[in-house]
Amino acid sequence: MFEWLRIFWSGRILFLARGEQLARFVNLVSKEGIILYHTQKSERGMRAQIELADFRRLRRAARRTHTRIHIIAKYGWPFIAARWWRRKGLLVGILIIAFFLTVLSQLVLSISVLGNKNLSSSDVLERAEKLGLKTWVYSKKLDLNTIAKALQDQLPDAAWIGIERHGTSIQIRVSEKIRPSIPDEAGNLVASHAGIVKEIMVIEGTPLVHEGETVRAGQVLIKSPEGNTMEANGASSPSVARGFVRARVWYSAEAKIPLVEDKVEESGRVAIGRGIKIGSRVIMLTTQNSPFEQSRKEVIAQSLKLWRNWRFPVEGIRVNHIELRNVHIERSVTEARRLAEQTARAEVMKKIAKGVPIVLETVKILTNSSDSERIRVEVETYEDIAVYANP
Repeated sequence: MFEWLRIFWSGRILFLARGEQLARFVNLVSKEGIILYHTQKSERGMRAQIELADFRRLRRAARRTHTRIHIIAKYGWPFIAARWWRRKGLLVGILIIAFFLTVLSQLVLSISVLGNKNLSSSDVLERAEKLGLKTWVYSKKLDLNTIAKALQDQLPDAAWIGIERHGTSIQIRVSEKIRPSIPDEAGNLVASHAGIVKEIMVIEGTPLVHEGETVRAGQVLIKSPEGNTMEANGASSPSVARGFVRARVWYSAEAKIPLVEDKVEESGRVAIGRGIKIGSRVIMLTTQNSPFEQSRKEVIAQSLKLWRNWRFPVEGIRVNHIELRNVHIERSVTEARRLAEQTARAEVMKKIAKGVPIVLETVKILTNSSDSERIRVEVETYEDIAVYANP
């Protein structure tokens, strides 16, 4: 490694020597302490490599033996530096472009909102801008967790908000509260899930339930006040209920795992192919086809987003060929129960909004078969179930 770096740094010349006294030429060169590398004799003469610093010292031996020397190729940093020095303008231009790309890569160039259905993207972006999340600011100075928490506090219909950074792009991911579709209850706060009410706080409107009462999904919790409210611009809008209702809510899921199973799974080996995409045409540079007997292909496009929705016309393509293999699995009862419990718990967590505290978890064994294990996981949460009904 270090020897290769030394050769590259010092530079070498591949030359062809032709004449009638090549043996004497080599002897004279050796007497002067000049080292020749990779010497080869051919029909045209003798090919050899020599370090750049020693090349001019060949003149004396070549003159005395009437040997003609022709340069075939040049290698190393001195020749690269000399070539670029003749193109100073191009080099300066590349450095300027690299500088601007480095600066731009530290900025937020685009912000998008994902996962919202009822919440307006423009409203989310406007609130995020007031919190400091906007384009053309340094992304490293932004506290994304604090901004996400503040956004969630400002948007009552958002069950969870997360902000992710992907290079110069910021993605605001929104998980909305489930709003039952009840056209006649527009403006009222209704229950998103069935549960037992534990706490009620009414800011505006009339409560229709009391603490300790069991409510069903879609039931009206706080009724909107009668009449209209006046906005700042003088216009009137229908009054809506405001407040929160916290309740105990239960979620459950089941999973069944066989004791003996044949399936296809990933082996962990991955062959990576790279290419470029110009328009609709893809040119693979490495690993065009999968080297495995069984595999699945995962294609990742890497494009440079320069401004808003405008992207660089040439994209980088990365293709992951993931090896698959057939496996025969035999599990003990304990292993099958543990895996069924993990699967059921993961399924339950998909139903619960992020950030909701879990009060109690119960695991029940339901199996009544000799070839499989069935587990049921029940989770109790304490959450705000008051949401506005979809009109």
